[in-house]
Amino acid sequence: MGLKQQIAVEPLRPGHFSSVENPTRLGSLSEYVFGGNTIAVAVNAAYQTVNDTYHLYSLCGHFIRPATTDRKLFCHVESIRDSKSFQTRQIRVSQAAGGGSNRLCLIAIADFHIEEPYSAVTYSIPPETESPSSKLRGKYSAPPPDASKNRNLYRDIEHFLDMRPILDNDTSTENHKQNTRINSPPAASSIITKEMFRAPEPLDNEAEQVSALAFYADKGLAYIPAMHKGYDLRQASACATLEFSLRIFVHDLNLAKWHLAEQKSFAAGNARAFSEGRIWNEDGHLVASMTQQTILRPGTELGPRL
Repeated sequence: MGLKQQIAVEPLRPGHFSSVENPTRLGSLSEYVFGGNTIAVAVNAAYQTVNDTYHLYSLCGHFIRPATTDRKLFCHVESIRDSKSFQTRQIRVSQAAGGGSNRLCLIAIADFHIEEPYSAVTYSIPPETESPSSKLRGKYSAPPPDASKNRNLYRDIEHFLDMRPILDNDTSTENHKQNTRINSPPAASSIITKEMFRAPEPLDNEAEQVSALAFYADKGLAYIPAMHKGYDLRQASACATLEFSLRIFVHDLNLAKWHLAEQKSFAAGNARAFSEGRIWNEDGHLVASMTQQTILRPGTELGPRL
């Protein structure tokens, strides 16, 4: 089974959809469903309810409770707005529970926008990494230095995507920018996780392309606040995404081609962390951003250091 089947949905009745397959885990630390799988199914269900002249540009949501891998996901898509320029949908993703009830797993708002004929300004921030060319992929496809410590973190999604980590000086050493203000918090890590990725099988339409992008964009953002500070994730008592915002800047995605992803964490405290992942295509255009707040509770051995 490939990615296309994993993110597919089938209609049950108007506004109601089911995942075709049971969702998958992320890897060795994941007892529950990979959040990206849940998001991808929500995106695909929302696409089934909008006109094909509208394109997803924003998906904001909260994980209510974790999903399990032993049953399918169900999506209820409600129309919130239908105008000449925008179509807005609310998606509630749940799983069957005992006694015929459903357990709500995720709730999100998806906003779709037409293709505007003109733009007042057009620009894109470049990546920190050099241009993601075929030469770059060959040069930086070795496993990261801490691969043994973090082995199998993503083992359950590796056969759905082709992913190749990028190593350079920025990811092997950490440069601290000290805040000189009195009582200022410690500086955030300057490490950036960098990776090339692509979908290894053909995706037939925009719904599948964007759903696949959502599937990938969730990968690892809950982990990097601890990993970039050198902590072993197995020592954390809780590490999971609370809420997310996926923003898409183009609608002509082609994930058969290589894309570059960079991830960085910006703030942490009160057992939460805020991180962002950015994704560029081979032409250097920023195509998407995923921001997340995650729960990151220390285990008893780590104390307050996380």
